[in-house]
Amino acid sequence: MTELDNSRKTLPETLITILEPYEVPLAFDYHNRTIDVRPIATALLLWGYDPDSLARDLWKRTTDSQQKIEKLRKLLKPYDSSMVLPSPESGFVPRRPRTWQDVQSKFLQTDDLRASVIGWTRDFYLDLLLTIMAPSHTPTPSDRNTTTRNQATFRRKLFDRDGAVSLVGKVLDDEQSSPPPPGTTYFSELPIQGAHIIPFSANSHPELRKALTIFAGESVEALLTGSQIHDPSNGLLLDVLCHQSFGKFRFGIECRDKIYRLRKLYPPIKLPPMLAHHDDGDVLLFGWKSHLVPCPSALLCNIHLAIGYVLRESRASPMIWAILDDEEEFNSGNTDGDYWQVAGASHLERKLRGLALTNYSDMYGPDEEGRLVTDNHVMTTE
Repeated sequence: MTELDNSRKTLPETLITILEPYEVPLAFDYHNRTIDVRPIATALLLWGYDPDSLARDLWKRTTDSQQKIEKLRKLLKPYDSSMVLPSPESGFVPRRPRTWQDVQSKFLQTDDLRASVIGWTRDFYLDLLLTIMAPSHTPTPSDRNTTTRNQATFRRKLFDRDGAVSLVGKVLDDEQSSPPPPGTTYFSELPIQGAHIIPFSANSHPELRKALTIFAGESVEALLTGSQIHDPSNGLLLDVLCHQSFGKFRFGIECRDKIYRLRKLYPPIKLPPMLAHHDDGDVLLFGWKSHLVPCPSALLCNIHLAIGYVLRESRASPMIWAILDDEEEFNSGNTDGDYWQVAGASHLERKLRGLALTNYSDMYGPDEEGRLVTDNHVMTTE
């Protein structure tokens, strides 16, 4: 590792420096797998929508006790700010005569400081990255009619805004007869779906919304709860392949100064063939048919895109998909032995994290024989 100096660093730079490769391991176990903390935490701090908000949240975790604060005082000197509540811009310098390499070494060898970084990253991994990529659950029979009706209304409003076309991929809906935008060439006729920018499962996941609020640096509660989750500002029209790819964060929409641009996050071999009709950065003219229906929210588009960058730069997607595949096997009753215990415990933990604490006992609680019930399985509480 290159020798580090003792120059001033901002709060995000300080935390990224501490996370640079070092012989002390940083990892946590989940679902019978070991998850490396460094690439995930670093990607969040570099590529998150609001890195300063994320840095402040991680710093809060490392200063949640007086003992931790005193340990940090021995390593770092705040630059014109307090140790407990530094501004992201003010940052730190090492305590003399230390260098940044000394700070990193001492920090990572301090158990409770190292545990703070691991715990923070684990929370974002489970509550944000893994949860937002998980497929939505099939609605119960009592909810199915409402869900179908909401989805149909959502799609109809998007048709009113953009016509019966997917601007992404240049696809005409095969069941509609409305004309495409003037002067635009379209290459395919396929069924067009209404796609949520932030999945509608966020409506029922308070921990996901909390993580998104920290990720964005501003509250997203009003945008993602109740009927707002189905607002056209949270929607695009996509064909089924682009819808799946968008849900996997393989491409996104960037909105700057009210101009929308397609951003490809992966090479063509990992993208739907319809995206070959676009260059990276192509402008998308949402709202060409009607300005009365809200265009996609710039905030939600850019949050989705930032999550895509975090997933790409951390290379977390393959492990997440493996975990989600395991969960699907578990819910189908296809696991047994010791692995069943590990999969069941991890699955239950993620379920409980996504529920409001006041409500979780109604859905997951001991049955009359004292067993915890989770989907198709039961686990003893002993």
